[in-house]
Amino acid sequence: GKANSRLLEEGTLYVANFGKGKWISLDLATNEALQKAVKADGKPLFATQADVLINCRDAAKAVSATPMDRPEDLEVHPIDGSVFIALTNNDKHGNFYGQIVRLFEKDNQHAGLEFSFEIFAAGGPQSGFSAPDNMAFDSAGNLWVVTDISSSSMNSGIYTSFGNNGVFFIPTAGEHKGEAAQFASGPVGAEMTGPWFTPDEKTLFLAVQHPGENLKAYDKPT
Repeated sequence: GKANSRLLEEGTLYVANFGKGKWISLDLATNEALQKAVKADGKPLFATQADVLINCRDAAKAVSATPMDRPEDLEVHPIDGSVFIALTNNDKHGNFYGQIVRLFEKDNQHAGLEFSFEIFAAGGPQSGFSAPDNMAFDSAGNLWVVTDISSSSMNSGIYTSFGNNGVFFIPTAGEHKGEAAQFASGPVGAEMTGPWFTPDEKTLFLAVQHPGENLKAYDKPT
């Protein structure tokens, strides 16, 4: 619609190189790697800035940005400003359980160009959760995470120990920092999404997506 029609006209898009801890500008006018990128026939890969933005994944590869494992959500810590990124998983290179990355902008400047990061919590049998998806913070800075193990994998193979998808509570400070505790379990075949607290934090809203989606017949529900 009209509100989105000018999204590509203002501002600068950046991608992250986690190995160097730097944000890289995808600006054709100033980025030599983008200028030098060519197609198989030798023609420039990006003739205009619009080409860069529309073919963003190719542009990111051209400037050596770090590929991420299916980032599903990004939330800013309400107290210290660090950035949490939920990476669900990527079985193409052996990341079956996913993880949550915590990114610290240098000098807490979110518009700056340098950062450091940590693996805040790793999915797996040792942590009790797998495939982190959406996240929310409470006012005390505790992280609430919902998971998205696919319906075809749930309760089978390497995912058997996790049971159904669930809601997990993870402190971000103190003695139990980074330790996940399960708060709720979803129905068979479902993922919990979109966690959202009311302002008084007495109610948590969740969307329960596609319970029982693997049923073969309506008279034989899963």
